[in-house]
Amino acid sequence: MTTTGLRRLAASAAAALVAVTTLSISPAPAVPAAESSFFQLYVVRDADDTAVEDYFLTCKPDGGSHLAPERACAALTIAEGDINRLAGDRHRTCPDVQDPVTATAYGDWNGQQVTWQKTFTSLCRLQRATSPLY
Repeated sequence: MTTTGLRRLAASAAAALVAVTTLSISPAPAVPAAESSFFQLYVVRDADDTAVEDYFLTCKPDGGSHLAPERACAALTIAEGDINRLAGDRHRTCPDVQDPVTATAYGDWNGQQVTWQKTFTSLCRLQRATSPLY
């Protein structure tokens, strides 16, 4: 190849490099991530420190090892993630039995950290107060 040919080739390569480096590539539009929420739920029988229940619940999408994730997530949505505000099952009748259990929940509700723990006189009373979450 002649010197003139090499110069033309080098000039063409330089022009192509300039064209490539000055291309404006628009980033893909940001897609907002859905606010997913999750809870780890425990129930421990206080008398012997035995785990009674242990569930993982995710909302948006609803799932996890919880037995009724759709119902639990719907109830939490109404309560705005506040377990103390759950409607529960007020029609449930519980015997007057003293077999204390402590329920614990921790996780995230729409980006806010949640830690909740409460002791009930029985598993029935826990379920009455927090159904369908527990």
